[in-house]
Amino acid sequence: MNAFLISCLLLGTSSLLLAQALPKTPERILAERTLEVATDYIAGAANGQPITLSDIRRQFEPFLAEIRQGSKGEDDFRMKIEALGHNALEDIIIRQLAITEFKARGKIPDSYIDSDIEDTIRRDYGGDRNRFVASLRAKGTTPMSYRKEIEDRIIFNYMVSEIRRSALEVGPGKLQAYYDTHQAEFARKESVQLRQITLMQGASETVAEGKARAEAWAAALRDPAKLPATLARYKVSQTKKTPELGFAEIAEIISTDDYAKQGGDTGWKPLEDSNERIVRVLRQLKDGEVSEAQQFDIPGSPTFWFILKREGLKAAGTDTLDDPKVRSLVEDRVRSQAMKEAVEKWTAELRAKHYVQYR
Repeated sequence: MNAFLISCLLLGTSSLLLAQALPKTPERILAERTLEVATDYIAGAANGQPITLSDIRRQFEPFLAEIRQGSKGEDDFRMKIEALGHNALEDIIIRQLAITEFKARGKIPDSYIDSDIEDTIRRDYGGDRNRFVASLRAKGTTPMSYRKEIEDRIIFNYMVSEIRRSALEVGPGKLQAYYDTHQAEFARKESVQLRQITLMQGASETVAEGKARAEAWAAALRDPAKLPATLARYKVSQTKKTPELGFAEIAEIISTDDYAKQGGDTGWKPLEDSNERIVRVLRQLKDGEVSEAQQFDIPGSPTFWFILKREGLKAAGTDTLDDPKVRSLVEDRVRSQAMKEAVEKWTAELRAKHYVQYR
């Protein structure tokens, strides 16, 4: 985009910012459209279809106030608008070329467009078509123009999804190659997987009473046969009827922290991220063992207790592709990169095949 067109884009943008400061009235709409006409030029063309500055401005017009607010000054604002204008022009070119490519092979059924429009009317206008049409008029467009917008959007989304779908299949070779190249990203520190229950001192409870309660739960969790009696003792009812009671089920019922809904499962995390005292306790436990209640006193806050269950401990090392979570992560990354490359290749082929002009 040359300097002259950038200046026109900035002129129109500044005018639109001024127009947007006015109430949303027919006069404002007319002012906006008049400003567009007064400062409109052809910025480029794709297969002979002109792309105007107003086409470009409409791509980022809803974000103008935010862009202005986030700019450090006029130069910064100008640079952002120039970058956005360039990107918008490129996006419009690719969209037009893709739509041309699709229409050369066929057309989408009218029912697809009708269904999309009906969904919009039902969702955004309570099923009132008159409100929908009035809204289009307020925006300075017509039902026919809107229908073409929807048709173009459906076509472009379909074309992109087809290209991306072609890149979804990733073989073991690609996964291994990515893993080998990025192996450092899968290095891990000494890590622990644990479940925890957090118990807080009750409002009408002394510290001694809270401690006795926490110790009773810890003892019952180490000897699950005692759990039914402990539930009855503290008048705790099961929210879910399960054939077995274990640490996870009890955590859901009595724990007061954010992990309660996950059965106290905190997932794998570096051991060094835990409190030193907790680290010592975890090192002394074996996998599957439950700790005694660990009391913590914070000045000005109620006393609380942790009951911990060590699920696993991993020495420092590197996770391998044999780990399902690592393999899933690598698959996602490889697919994402493959889809990005497929779209870039497709857009380059579109440009090579069709006529694109910049002015």
